[in-house]
Amino acid sequence: MKFLIAGGYDTQNLGDYASFLGLYKLIKSENPEAQFTVLSRHPNDLFSQQFDVRTIINLDHANKNESLERFFRGFNEDDTNEHLLKIIQELINCDCLLIGNGRLFIDIAIGYMYGPLNYFATLILLARFLNKPVVLISVSLVEPSTNIGKQILKFIIQNSTLIIVREESSSKIAKMYTKKNDKVKILPDIAFAITDKNASFKDIPDVFNDGIGINFRGVNYNKDLNKALVKKNVEKVINLIDATDRNIVFCHQSTYDVDSELTDDRYVNKTIFDLLPKFYKERCHIFNNRWSLAQTLGQYSKLAHLFTERRHGFILSLTQSTSSTLICNEENTEIVKETIPNQIFYISDSEELLINNISTPNFDKILKNIRLDLPKYHDLLKHVITESKHD
Repeated sequence: MKFLIAGGYDTQNLGDYASFLGLYKLIKSENPEAQFTVLSRHPNDLFSQQFDVRTIINLDHANKNESLERFFRGFNEDDTNEHLLKIIQELINCDCLLIGNGRLFIDIAIGYMYGPLNYFATLILLARFLNKPVVLISVSLVEPSTNIGKQILKFIIQNSTLIIVREESSSKIAKMYTKKNDKVKILPDIAFAITDKNASFKDIPDVFNDGIGINFRGVNYNKDLNKALVKKNVEKVINLIDATDRNIVFCHQSTYDVDSELTDDRYVNKTIFDLLPKFYKERCHIFNNRWSLAQTLGQYSKLAHLFTERRHGFILSLTQSTSSTLICNEENTEIVKETIPNQIFYISDSEELLINNISTPNFDKILKNIRLDLPKYHDLLKHVITESKHD
């Protein structure tokens, strides 16, 4: 099997890295010779260094400023087209185009040959010309806010061979745009395939041992860093420190700062840390490292508990048998409840980080039940590829 993969694997987000590793494990366990090529905004970055995959330049520009008033890379008068030829060759050679994971199909930026929706639609168009199957894998769908966004999402849904979503709510959105409901499947987030065997403890400071981790998601904060929200979180950290004698460790999962500091969790973590009174700062630990996925898993496995605003922070903590509380302050965190409905795992952003509410449910049982469905990812992909070769 040869896969060409497009998604958010070039933004130094360890949740995306974890989803890729989950896919990699599930495919390689059945097909050790499987090959993966990933389209990337930044080839040979941290992602390609952590995984045994080939990366090539995608259609995106290296940063937001370079993309202003321009079409996709390769379609402007002063562009070269070498990378376009490489993309076409990879499509010709692959058995399947995979697009995932996460919430990719959003109209936050949209224009002709511009923005994520049009990027994925363009790849699908090329794949269709070459008679290659297209699979949307481990995605969550949201209803676009614009009419053109809805039209492009309809094109994407109708021209995908298989659509694997992470929740029932996403399945309902997909079925709004297709009459072929049988091509829409619901499977758990592919990151649940991560296990404690994927963790590394190399260079992990001792302060993580039995500590309390806190992870604030940078992109939840606006350009002014939402001063009221920051102040509220400072107060939460102070109250948490008053309630426990454990180390408090600021954790980060995204370190992407190419277009904005707000996509880098370290920035908002430091903003909150800097506002703490001196006594409380001395009880906290904050790092500027770009940890690998394996190191982050090692950190989570050592913690006593993790409070996180990130969907995959919650999932990855559970895969390391560490209790976690998901702070639900946006749609991507709320919909995790469809996979794990037990309310003890969740709080709203208006609630305190209460140490006495930490519970120790049976993680092994929860994960075992979720993981029962994960082999279906490989089976479905194998079926799609086999059927395409018979067409």
